[in-house]
Amino acid sequence: MALSSTLRDFPGLSHHAFQHPLDSQAQAALEKVPLLPTLVKKFNSLVGEKFMRIERVSNNLRVSAEQYPSLYRPYIRMAQALDVPKLPELYIDTTPIINAQAMGTHDFYIVVNSGLIDLMTEDELLAIIGHELGHVKCQHMLYKTITYLFQLAGVQLIDALLPGVGYFAAQGALLALLEWNRKSEFSCDRAGALCTQNLDTMQSALAKLSGFHSRIQEPINLAAIKQQATEYADIGANNIIEKMMKVYALLQTTHPHPVVRVKEIEDWYTSDQFRDILSGNYRTVDQDTSRAPAAGPAPKTSPFSPPTRTCPKCGGPHAADARFCPSCGTLINQAQVQAQSQSPEQVATL
Repeated sequence: MALSSTLRDFPGLSHHAFQHPLDSQAQAALEKVPLLPTLVKKFNSLVGEKFMRIERVSNNLRVSAEQYPSLYRPYIRMAQALDVPKLPELYIDTTPIINAQAMGTHDFYIVVNSGLIDLMTEDELLAIIGHELGHVKCQHMLYKTITYLFQLAGVQLIDALLPGVGYFAAQGALLALLEWNRKSEFSCDRAGALCTQNLDTMQSALAKLSGFHSRIQEPINLAAIKQQATEYADIGANNIIEKMMKVYALLQTTHPHPVVRVKEIEDWYTSDQFRDILSGNYRTVDQDTSRAPAAGPAPKTSPFSPPTRTCPKCGGPHAADARFCPSCGTLINQAQVQAQSQSPEQVATL
């Protein structure tokens, strides 16, 4: 698997630079839901992520420099391009269900189902994995994981913990979480586009989620799908009953309709905002911290310039400004980089 050799990096990129406004609005509304913070804290303390990690380590193959390195190398490359602060573990699950998901509240991981791998081309698979990296970048992970757990058994568990009000509180929380989850997917489609920087690949990956079979020889007609999205947008424009039907159809779903996402990502890919990010003019994490207004281009560096240092964990070569080791995926922080210029005795104590 290979990404374009001209793939741009976005050092210091803030997720606010590309986050979809519907995602931001839904998250703000989510935080105002009565009892939700209490429910999230309680549920996470009881279930947490330990059980899910046990399930991953025991049942799924972890992608690494030794296991499927042809997938691991572009995975690291995309994480660096998006400037993800911590590399999630990547797993493959053998199941025909067409899905991929990012999970975890402290230790993040991404799971890609074999059914999805069978459906996608190599480039489309990378676009979907880039989308999942977007959840990590956008700080979706806590609510994303809680949404998943709530769907499994959250309503019943909270009802048992809080008799009388638990069921209604949990149902309200679940609907709010699902509403936010659908909106968050738009942000992550943008992240996938930033990871691959190929609109056709991102759109074809999303289109296949609507309808595709390898035995049909003709390629997917993206123009026809965008026409479907326009037709869907017009439904309910002048009929309140149809509009309510659209809302009801989405109520219990976790994702927006893929047909809508195909058109939505093209609208953003051709926007000034996307072009500004590609040119290096974007909001940075430092500006988030200082609350300073975005101004001027971000510094342009490449983590894949000729390597000048070695990884303190595996000894593999990496560029001076790399965030992750391209061999083992270890986070290379500034303290480690500085330590490599010291004596071997000093390095061993870090």
